Amino acid sequence: MTAVEWEEVKRLAAGLQRAQLISTTQRLSERNCVEIITKLVDMKLLDIIFTNDGKEYVTPQQLVTEMRDELIVNGGRINLVELAKLLNVDLSHISQRATDLQKQDPGISLVLGQLIDKTYMTRLAEEINEKLVQQGEVSISDLTSQYDLPSDFLQQVVQRNLGKIIRAKQDKQDPRVFFTEAYVARNMAAIRGALIATMKPTPVSTLINLCGVQERLFFSLIDNLMELKQVPGVFSGKQVSNSIYVPSIYSKSQSDWVDSFYKQNGYLEYDALSRIGISDGQSYARKHFPTEKLLLLDSAAVGPMLLGQIEAAVEEAVSSGTWVDVMPMLPSVLDSKDGEQILTEVLKTVKTPGGSVPSVKVFNGSVVVTENFLNKLMVPFKDVVQKKAEKCVASGEFQQWQVDRLQVSDDHNKREEPKDEKVDKRDERRKKATGGKGGGGTQGRETKTKSTKKKVRGGRGVGDSDDEAPVGSHRKPLVLEIVTVQDIVAVISKEESFKDLDEDERTTLLEEIAKHLHMSTNKAAMEHAQVVMDSTMSNNIGARRKTHNDLQEKLNSLITNVRLFERGLKGFSTDIIPPAKESPHALLSKYLLKTFCTDIANEIVGFIAQERMLQWDSTKDIHQETRQKVAQESGGAEKEALLKLNKSLVGSSLDDFFSALEIALSSDVCDVVIRKADKKKERVMVFGHRQALLEQLNSSEDPAQVLHIAALVLCQAVSQNMLHASGRYVNILLSYLQPHLPAPTFTTLQEYYDLVLKLLSTEESNEEAKETVMFQLQEKMPIIKDIANSFKKASGESKE
Repeated sequence: MTAVEWEEVKRLAAGLQRAQLISTTQRLSERNCVEIITKLVDMKLLDIIFTNDGKEYVTPQQLVTEMRDELIVNGGRINLVELAKLLNVDLSHISQRATDLQKQDPGISLVLGQLIDKTYMTRLAEEINEKLVQQGEVSISDLTSQYDLPSDFLQQVVQRNLGKIIRAKQDKQDPRVFFTEAYVARNMAAIRGALIATMKPTPVSTLINLCGVQERLFFSLIDNLMELKQVPGVFSGKQVSNSIYVPSIYSKSQSDWVDSFYKQNGYLEYDALSRIGISDGQSYARKHFPTEKLLLLDSAAVGPMLLGQIEAAVEEAVSSGTWVDVMPMLPSVLDSKDGEQILTEVLKTVKTPGGSVPSVKVFNGSVVVTENFLNKLMVPFKDVVQKKAEKCVASGEFQQWQVDRLQVSDDHNKREEPKDEKVDKRDERRKKATGGKGGGGTQGRETKTKSTKKKVRGGRGVGDSDDEAPVGSHRKPLVLEIVTVQDIVAVISKEESFKDLDEDERTTLLEEIAKHLHMSTNKAAMEHAQVVMDSTMSNNIGARRKTHNDLQEKLNSLITNVRLFERGLKGFSTDIIPPAKESPHALLSKYLLKTFCTDIANEIVGFIAQERMLQWDSTKDIHQETRQKVAQESGGAEKEALLKLNKSLVGSSLDDFFSALEIALSSDVCDVVIRKADKKKERVMVFGHRQALLEQLNSSEDPAQVLHIAALVLCQAVSQNMLHASGRYVNILLSYLQPHLPAPTFTTLQEYYDLVLKLLSTEESNEEAKETVMFQLQEKMPIIKDIANSFKKASGESKE
C-alpha cells in the first residue's frame, strides 16, 4: 500500500469519525458502514482482519502490536492457540503474523507453536543456573520434561549462556549433561575414598550405590582419576556396572600367596586359586610365572621341582631294574589322569646311565615298570607254559583248533579262487596230517570235516558256518588261549614287591601286567604245543596202529557178547502182555542196546574223535548228544555212519543196530574186521559167564540181587544161552522160567519175589515190618542159591 493510498485511508477514517460524532440525523447506519468497508476491501484500498464473530476487524499492524503486548503480559512466552483465543482472531492469522514477527525481531523465537522472547530465555538460563547450584548436575532431558520445551532449543539456550549466566561444565561423554565444578570435585573425592577403602574385589555397581553417583558420571570421573593416577587398582572388563574392581593391595596379597605356595609345594592347585578369587587358574599361572616351564594339567599347574622328583624316582627304577608308582609321590589333588600326563612328560627326558632311552611300560597310568623287571616276571612261566601246552595237546583242544583254523582258511580261499581252478587242498593237508597215503587201517583214510556252528570252548572263538557266512566276508582268526590272564596273575602275584600294595591297587596292577604279558606268553605256549604235538604224532604212529588193533579186539569181544546175549532173547515172547506197553523181547532188546551196544558205539565214536582230533573225554559220561556232536563234526561217510549208529541205539531192534554197525565198521569209517564165530570159544564164554554169575550169587547177601542173579542163571540153564537183563525185569524172567521149572521150585521163586517187592515197598519208618520181611528173605536165601546152583543137574534128570 502506497503512502498516497494510506493517506486516503486516513482521510476516509477521519470523515467516518466525524460522521459518527454528528447528530443522529447525520450518522451512517451500521449497514452503510459495513457496505463502505466492504467496498474499500474490494477495491483493495483497505487491508483488515475480521474477528472470529465477524463483528469486529483489525488491521495487521494492530494485530502484531496486540500480539507483542500479550507476549509481554505473559512473561515472554505464550502459546499461539491461547493467543488466538485472547485476540478472538483465527489461528491461521496468528500463525502467519507470528512467523513474520520472528523474522522481523531476532529476539523472538517461534518454538513448537509458542512465541518466546529473549527476556524469557534469559530468565530460563537464570533458573537453570539456580538448579545447578542446588543439585550440582542438570540434564537436558530433565529440563525438557520440566519446561515442556524441545531438547534442541534448551541445548542451544544452555550452551549460549554457558560460562555467562550458567556457571557449569559440559560432560565430555554426554554433551546433554552439565555439572558444576564443586559437584564434580565432591563426587571425585567420594569415589577416590571408596576405591582406597576397598580391600577385596568389589562389583562396580556396589561402589556406585555406595558413592551415590550416576553410572555415567562414575566412569567419567574414574577416567579422570586414572589420568591423575589416583586409582589404586584395576577394573576387569568394560566400563559397565557388572565389572569388578580389584584393589592393588588384594592383587599383591594374591601374588604373595601364590608365590609362597608354589615355592613350598612346586605346583599350583586351580581350586585353591579359585578360593582366593582367581577364576582362570591356567591363564593366571602362565602369566604369573612366564619364565617357569609349567606343565598345565586339568586340576593344577606343576612346576619343575615336582617334575624333578618324579624324574628322579623313575631314573632310580630304571637303573635298578624295578618298578615305581608315581601316584603316592603326587599331591592328593592330582588324579590318575594328571599322573599319566606327568609321566608322559617325564619319560621324554629320562635317560639310562648310558644316555639311551629306557625301555619301560606304563600301567594304570601311573606305574612305570622296566623291561628288565618284566623279563624277571617271565622266568617262572617256563614250567607253566610247558604244562599248559602239554595238557592242551593231550586233551585234543590244540588239534581241534588247528582243524578249525584250516577250515576257516579253506572257506576263505574257496570264496576267492575261480571255480574252474579250485583244488581241494584241505584233503591234501589232512592226508599229510593223518599219515598220508590211502589204504586200510587208521592211516589210510581222509579226514573230512564240515563247518558247523560251535560255541566258544577253551577261550577260542569259532565263526559261523559256511552256509551262513556272507560272500566276501572276512572271519576273525581263531584264537586258542592256552595260558589265560588269570594263569599269569596267579604266577606274578607271588612277586614280593607287589605285596605292600592295597588289595584293589594290587589286583588292578596285576591284571594290567598280565594282559601285557599274555600275548607273548600264549604265543610261547602255542609254539611249545606245536612242538609237543609234532613230537607226539611222530612218536605215536605205532601207538595209533596199536590203538586200532586194540579197538578191533575190543569190538570183536563186545560184538561176540551181544550176539550171544541176542540168542538168549529168542525164547522170549514178542507179544505185548498188559499192562506192559512193550513185549518182553522188546524190553530186553532195548536194555541190551542201552548197555553193551552203547559201549560199542562209544568205542567207535571215541576212535573217530581221536583220529579227527576232535574234543573227546572218555572219562565222562557219554550221552547221545555227545555222540551226535562228534558225528556232525566228522563229516562225509563217517558222519552218516555215526548218525545212523547213534539213532539205532534209541530203538528196540537189534537188527537195525547190526545194520548200522556194519556200515560203521567198514573201510570208509573204522576199517574194523569182525572175526567169524568160533563155536568152541563161544561155549567157553557161555560157561565162563555162568561161573561168574554163580560166584557173584554165592557171595551176595542182598535179597534183590540174589533173586536177580538166580533168575539169570536159571534162564541160561534153560536156554543154554547167555542172557543180559536188569533187576527190573525179574518178573519177565520168572514168567519165562515158569514152564521149565517144577511147580514147587517156581512157587519158591515167586514167593521170594513177592517178599522182595514187599521189602522194597515198605516205608522206611515201619522198621518192624521191614525187619520181619528181611528175616524171611534171609531165611529163604540159601534155598534160592541152592536152586540156582543145582538146577542144571535137576533139569537133566527131569528131561530124562
